Amino acid sequence: MIAAIAVFGLGIGLTAPLLSLHLEAHGTDATLNGLNAAVTFVGVIIGAQLTPWWVRRLGLRRFMLACLAIDACQFFLLKIFDDVYVWFPLRLMLGIVGSSLFTASEAWISAIAGDETRGRVIGIYAAVLSAGFAVGPLLLSLTGIEGWAPYILNAVISGIAAIPVLRAGGLAPTFEAATRFGTVTFIRRAPLIAFAVALFGVFETATLSLMPVWGVRVGLSQSLAAASVTAVYFGAIALQVPIGWLSDHVRRIKVLQICAGVSVIGGALLPALGGRPAAIMAVLFIWGGITNGIYAISLSMVGDRFRGPDLVAANAALIVTYGFGSLVGPALGGVAMDLWNPHGMTAAIALVFALFLAASVFVARRKDAAP
Repeated sequence: MIAAIAVFGLGIGLTAPLLSLHLEAHGTDATLNGLNAAVTFVGVIIGAQLTPWWVRRLGLRRFMLACLAIDACQFFLLKIFDDVYVWFPLRLMLGIVGSSLFTASEAWISAIAGDETRGRVIGIYAAVLSAGFAVGPLLLSLTGIEGWAPYILNAVISGIAAIPVLRAGGLAPTFEAATRFGTVTFIRRAPLIAFAVALFGVFETATLSLMPVWGVRVGLSQSLAAASVTAVYFGAIALQVPIGWLSDHVRRIKVLQICAGVSVIGGALLPALGGRPAAIMAVLFIWGGITNGIYAISLSMVGDRFRGPDLVAANAALIVTYGFGSLVGPALGGVAMDLWNPHGMTAAIALVFALFLAASVFVARRKDAAP
């Protein structure tokens, strides 16, 4: 599963810049380009909600293979119907398929990872997924954005991702029983996890879309500003396994609070660095790497608390909360940057994670005070 989703992440890393750059090159205005990208996250929310139902009917392995087949076909459709308005339903479907694959694969990994090593296993998963996201855009330098090459490559990547799933044979866990567990139930039973993942969605999409803009505005060259996102991902690659190991030896909620604390410190520290590239890249490496640990730790906590069909539904709810956060992130970051140019985005991230820390301390005290 880790191999399959890492390869799929490579495709996502290639797809997002490919489609946006293609629309930009063909004169699509920025607002329409952004809306076209945002519809993918609407699909993320929809796909996660549908996954438990489909997994019960098809089984985990067959469902994932069907999603990968659909994903491969969609890239041919994107090229054939090269029109921004036709791309709206196609990118909606990309989001549905992508979130379905993440929900199913994460449930698979959580189900077979033991409680004592779940943090490390999911840390490995998060690290290789981040590597796929980081390497994917580099493939555009080989294929360019015009012609069939990048679309065929994406379809091939989906095919390669299916190979580990095919080889899994009968190793997939079964989730055949019905469950009434849904997103509202998940938020009610695990509000801190839902809050943390939603805020991670805010962080990830805000930094991906606006960190290069922030870099240029603080005085970095365009190439260094673009590399700011790479620094965040390199931190995620390097630090996920150590964070996962720590969560296997310390209460996961404590590790989650540590990650949130570093998010606050990093967001508050960046405005003080001026235009010093080395200092900025070092802070982004640590800030991005540890903040990315929030999702992996939350995923481990879900695996600790839920079993069977409830595990698939809980992972689906996790993706839904991430999707809502992802929709909010770029808009929140943009408004914050308009209010405080250029540091509003990093300050807003520091503020929302400070709210999470306060909420987690409040909940912990209430539990300790309960009879």
